[in-house]
Amino acid sequence: MRANPKNEKSYLTDFRALKTEIARRELYGRDPKQVFAELATHILTAAAGIALFIAFENIPGKIAATIIMTLGLLGIGTQTHNASHYASTGRKSLDEFLTYLGYSTLLGFSALYWRHKHCIVHHDNPNIVGVDDDCDLMPYFAITEADRNDAGIFGKFYYSALQGLIIPFAISLNAFNIQRQAWAFLSRALLDSERRRTCHWIDLGCHGLHLTIWLIIPMQFFPAITVIEFYILRNVALGYTLFFALGSSHFPYEAASAVKEQRHADFVLRQTSGTVDIRTGRYGRFLMAGLDYQIEHHLLRGVSYTRLPEVSELVKEYCAFHHYPHQTLGVLEAAFKTLAVFYKPKPVQTDLRTRKLARGTSN
Repeated sequence: MRANPKNEKSYLTDFRALKTEIARRELYGRDPKQVFAELATHILTAAAGIALFIAFENIPGKIAATIIMTLGLLGIGTQTHNASHYASTGRKSLDEFLTYLGYSTLLGFSALYWRHKHCIVHHDNPNIVGVDDDCDLMPYFAITEADRNDAGIFGKFYYSALQGLIIPFAISLNAFNIQRQAWAFLSRALLDSERRRTCHWIDLGCHGLHLTIWLIIPMQFFPAITVIEFYILRNVALGYTLFFALGSSHFPYEAASAVKEQRHADFVLRQTSGTVDIRTGRYGRFLMAGLDYQIEHHLLRGVSYTRLPEVSELVKEYCAFHHYPHQTLGVLEAAFKTLAVFYKPKPVQTDLRTRKLARGTSN
């Protein structure tokens, strides 16, 4: 730890002091009116896209409507992400309601599965191989050199020459895979009397609402095959947007993958090494709802996305002072590098201390 002889910025001395400064500046506050207004906008956008899809008879019109709907659904997902961290309204019960509404009811992703997989496992161990399932796509895809090199002759050939051809199409199954994993997680909990809780039944009920909203009710007005085809289209489009919105902060080379033993490394180093920020414009910031400030979110998950731009300035200063990495990619660059790792897997770090920069912050 470096001393600060002038004591002008005592919040740089250690991470606890930084959090105290953030609290002093009231950056842990909540902005529920903004949260509800933006969530409502996303829901209305998705609904408008669906209405336009029904109204348009031509292909270009339906494509435009699908894009509008998908952007609305993505916004619902990013807003719900904040609620799942209890960072939206300041009321735990209301944030839980929003999580059930967004993930279980509207998107069809189990709120409880997400909270376990993302909020607990992933956040404590970003890009830690063997712990963080988000960075483990084996046996289907290898994003690290270790996975590729340990796969044998045929596996090495597949991961080196073939997976890059398959991944652009496989991403279309992303949303379906999340739903599959969510149903498996929820089913295991409901069938286990020791694990089963009221919240699991609530989650199941919300999934029933999801099926009712997206399949059962529409089938009263449209042919069943048409409704099913539209639902498949919805999931395919959503799968691509989620892949890039979520993966761009952890898949690129700049976001280091590390061996399992590094889960005990310095907390700040672990978070800043395995995560990058995404630089977006005003609309991108509205759509991402904090996913563009992933480093700050990982370090201070209780901070609302509405306060992350201000918090980011303090975090950058802190990282520069202590030589922690703090990397930011443009949105298109991040998207390109998210795919690039499937063509050239990245190395696995055995000691994250090598990630500490010799000169301040890198952007």
